[in-house]
Amino acid sequence: MGYIGAMTPAEPPQPATLGGLDILEVIVFSLLLVLVGMLLVRCYFVQSNAARGHVRPQSAAAGGWLEQRQWHRLPELQLVMLALPLHLLWEIAQFPLYTVWHEGDWTYILYGLVHCTLGDMMILLSVFWLLALLNRSRYWVYASPVAVNAMLFTVLGVGYTIYSEIVNTRIKGTWGYTELMPIIPVFEVGGMPFLQWLLISPVLLWLMRLTRRYTSIQPGS
Repeated sequence: MGYIGAMTPAEPPQPATLGGLDILEVIVFSLLLVLVGMLLVRCYFVQSNAARGHVRPQSAAAGGWLEQRQWHRLPELQLVMLALPLHLLWEIAQFPLYTVWHEGDWTYILYGLVHCTLGDMMILLSVFWLLALLNRSRYWVYASPVAVNAMLFTVLGVGYTIYSEIVNTRIKGTWGYTELMPIIPVFEVGGMPFLQWLLISPVLLWLMRLTRRYTSIQPGS
């Protein structure tokens, strides 16, 4: 559960209400989700047409930034487009293992999913930019060998998750686990958020590299 900020502490089992900023956050996230979905669908059709020879290089070049596959030259955009559906699905799957699932109404649960998924995106971009500074390039994900960067990318995400879970479950009491949540020994944090960042992070890097090879796009400067 990648979370940045503070949700209403899970104190008494009483219905939680959403404020204006909470509703705005849900709306912004919904628009972002729709935009990512439209871009993914559009990219799929562009790639399919190009593979079948239905798009000539001249028409593709005159088409627009998407037809020219310019989005592949923005690793941050590519990262978010690939990460958003993966993290959202994981958050949906693991949310019943948190007490907030049983204490709030459906609007508060929806807000929690939105807030945590946006937090996941912020964590991903922060770690990505940190490695970009260390490598002095935003295109470090495409460089070879990638093993060291992939390990750092994964470890930093997992490390922040451990910190966040400890702070929010033991210190702030922002959320809690149900009895069904597996617990990681030593750290005593939830196993599902731990696995979320242990598994999704390297998969994202693999997908980004695979997408670049598939489109044969050379990174810009």
